[in-house]
Amino acid sequence: MSHSVVENKKEIFMGYRDDFIEQGYVLLEGAIDDELLADLRVAVQPLHKELEAGKASSYRKQTVLKPDVFHRAYIDFLNLEIYNEAAHEILEDDDPMFSGQACLTGSLEQRICGWHRDFADNNPEMPELLTMPNSCIQTNCAIYDDESLWIIPGSHSRPTNKEERDYQAKFEGLGFVDLKEEYLARDESIPGSMPGAMHAKLKAGDCLLYNPFLWHAAEYRPEWKRATLCGGFKPVPFVHRFKNLRWGLPHNPWCQEPEYMGDLGTYFGPGMKHYCEMALEYPDGPA
Repeated sequence: MSHSVVENKKEIFMGYRDDFIEQGYVLLEGAIDDELLADLRVAVQPLHKELEAGKASSYRKQTVLKPDVFHRAYIDFLNLEIYNEAAHEILEDDDPMFSGQACLTGSLEQRICGWHRDFADNNPEMPELLTMPNSCIQTNCAIYDDESLWIIPGSHSRPTNKEERDYQAKFEGLGFVDLKEEYLARDESIPGSMPGAMHAKLKAGDCLLYNPFLWHAAEYRPEWKRATLCGGFKPVPFVHRFKNLRWGLPHNPWCQEPEYMGDLGTYFGPGMKHYCEMALEYPDGPA
């Protein structure tokens, strides 16, 4: 690769960081190529079979690296260059921790995942984290076209405003993920009626990197075949510093003996090493 190409790539990644800091998200269009998409669709077949058979208890598979559902395609995905290099540039950290790997699998019923940010404003660490807009990354990477996600750009670096607070109050008492009809009884235009809402539609192969303190929501419809990989990255010093950034650490105890996965690769290997070390140091996660 020529020096000029490397320089151009660096400039692109720097643009990602600037956009992420300002808006709270970056879209990597076509980050997953067609060959890997085909392999990932094979990998998620057992998850969809569980869902269709009524054996899956929720709208997501929290741990796709668990031995009974593991597929080598997940490792290939976790070593994608553009995915990792963009994250490194956004975080200003070339050696972040892997955050775990889930798959959002959809629902057999129409459901809404209500508007939320991953930690509430009254969490004692939130005031400082809201001043650090690139402190962590959550990812949604679509294996099939995905129209589920809604976000509020820019909401990751400020407290909740009155309009957002008043809107959310309409849905008090409903489940985090509840039947759509229950939400529609409170607001006929959910989720798009939230002030500042943007529909974050993904095409198959797209990866959305976003700050999880961004206000976000999702809609689930049974006719939508969904398989969207949800993971992320966190700088190790921030995992030590903030309890909130330790979420997910207790979810993958089998990763302490990762030999069943084979070669973990240039990017995922170091990230997994950090994850295993932090899981041992903080076995209760954010508790």
